[in-house]
Order: sequence, then structure tokens, then C-alpha cells
Amino acid sequence: MLRTLLSLAGFALIAGTFPVSAQEKKPYPTHVVEGKLSKFTVHPYDAVDGFYRGARFDRSSVIADWTFAGHTIFHAWKDKHDPKNNDDITGPCEEFRGELGYAEAKVGETFLKIGVGELRKPEEKEYRFWHNYEAGMGGRWSREVSTTAVTQTHELKTKSGYGYKLERAVQTADGNGVAGIRFSTKLTNLGAKAITTRVYNHNFFNVDRDPIGPNYTLSFATPVQAFEPKERFAELLKVNGNTLEFKAPLDKGSIYTELKNTGAGGYRFTLVHKPSKLRLEVSSDQPTSSFMLWGVGSTLCPEPYFDIVDLKPGKTHEWTTTYQLTKGR
Repeated sequence: MLRTLLSLAGFALIAGTFPVSAQEKKPYPTHVVEGKLSKFTVHPYDAVDGFYRGARFDRSSVIADWTFAGHTIFHAWKDKHDPKNNDDITGPCEEFRGELGYAEAKVGETFLKIGVGELRKPEEKEYRFWHNYEAGMGGRWSREVSTTAVTQTHELKTKSGYGYKLERAVQTADGNGVAGIRFSTKLTNLGAKAITTRVYNHNFFNVDRDPIGPNYTLSFATPVQAFEPKERFAELLKVNGNTLEFKAPLDKGSIYTELKNTGAGGYRFTLVHKPSKLRLEVSSDQPTSSFMLWGVGSTLCPEPYFDIVDLKPGKTHEWTTTYQLTKGR
């Protein structure tokens, strides 16, 4: 089933199941990571059977169903699942924008999407992140698993001169009454050309399948501003200093805005779900270049961005993102 598994000493695959889509007849491969206080599901990449095979998000960062204190966060946000669709995904998941070699590629040639592989360029005016591009060379995936962590590595070098090694460890970080998940990532340039890319985490949040609305608040360390809000943002949300509050349920449509003043250093924000009394704090060691907020009725998505600029051949960029979950009284 898991064709890319590396059988290494001290590691063993824990098989799991996940609801199948209408398009497929068998469960997706999963791995359950357990800590002292919580557990969550990792959907490892599998080119044939994997839960996510879309052309948008990094395939090494897909997790779901984080359970803690009788509650669950990171549910699937769509009613039906298509593993080949670009955004049929769950949980914290990163996308690398600034597709390598896209501008130089001619129609029918390939460009490189970090965390995905080569994609074939159709006749179009510009890159479309929502488009399900035809796949080219997928590169080599490998994996190490234990009861407390999953590490996936993706390596790919192309004829265009671009290449990389992406290593991502997803591990439990439970302790002292706090449930935790830590993402530790290394991007190494294996090619002859420098890499410049923008990285963001989409953070598909929902708690106990509770629809997005007044039960959720989002806060920051400093007062923030909504810059050019779109869709239903102005109608449904108010900015109260460093906190965003819903005035009414997000019962239809969507919200979208850029948030200003979210922090010049490594970002930190907190999501609170009132009925469950869960408090989720998210932090990173990377300085944010921008911060977007998007949401629909089934998920709320704070999206912090940071830039990797001119990563020279042979050089490595590392970053860590931490999720800490507590329950109030």
C-alpha cells in the first residue's frame, strides 16, 4: 500500500483508515501520531492511494482529526473528497508560491512546484493556483514513521536547473497540560539555480464541526487592521483592537481580507472556540511578509506568509511552526 515507505530500524508503519471518496473504493493510507494528551492523523503522500494528490499544497504537511480533551480540530472542510483536487485537504498545510521556472516554460513544458513536483504548463496568461495541472516528473519520496512523529522527504532535480530536497517532520509536542504539534522543515537547494519562493500555511481550522461564526475569535499580540476587506468580511466581523470577532454566523458565501500589523518577527496568533473552551496558539520563527484571512461556513483560515529569497545552490533554509492547544474552565 505505502510504496514509498523506507523500512528503517526503530520505525514501523501504523496502518489506519479514512473515509473513501466517491471516486475511490478503498481507505486512504494513514498514520496515527500519539502524544501524552492528544493524537492526530497524518496522511502520508502516496502517488496511487494517497489522501491528497492535488497540484497545489505541499504533500508532506497533511494532517487531520487532532483530538484533545474530548474535542476534535482539523476536520475535513468539504462534504465530498476528491484526492486529485487542488484544495481537497485538511489541517495545517503549506503551499509554496513563486513556481520555479514557470515564466521560462513554454506551453507543454514543465515548471517546478515545491512539495508537489513538476507540472505541465498549458496555454494560459498566468499561473492559477486553483487549477489541477497535469503532472510531470514527481521526484522521489521517502518516509520515516514512529508512534510520535512522521518525517517525509521529497527530492527532485530537473533539466531546467532547479532542484530541491524538502524534509518535513511532524511530531507530537504534548506536555504540562498542553497538547502540541510541531512542524520542523528544511528546504535545501539541490539545483544549479537559486530558489526564491513565498511560503504560507492555509490553516483550515474548525472545531467539533461547529460552523464558523460567533463561537470563534481570532487574536494577535498587537492591534491589527483589516486592509481592503472583501466578500462578507465587513458585514460579519468586527476588529476590536487585537481581536477579530464574528457578529453573525458565516452561513453563506465567504470572508476575505489582508490583516496588517500582525507582527514583524515570527508570527503568533490565537484561535478560541467558546463552546469547547479550546484555545489554540500558533507560532512560527519566520518573519511574516503578509497575513491573509479567508473563511467559509466550514472552516476559518488565518494564512501567514513568509519569503525565502535567493536560496543559493547547496544552501538550506529551516523553519519551525508550533501549534499549542489548551482547554479552559
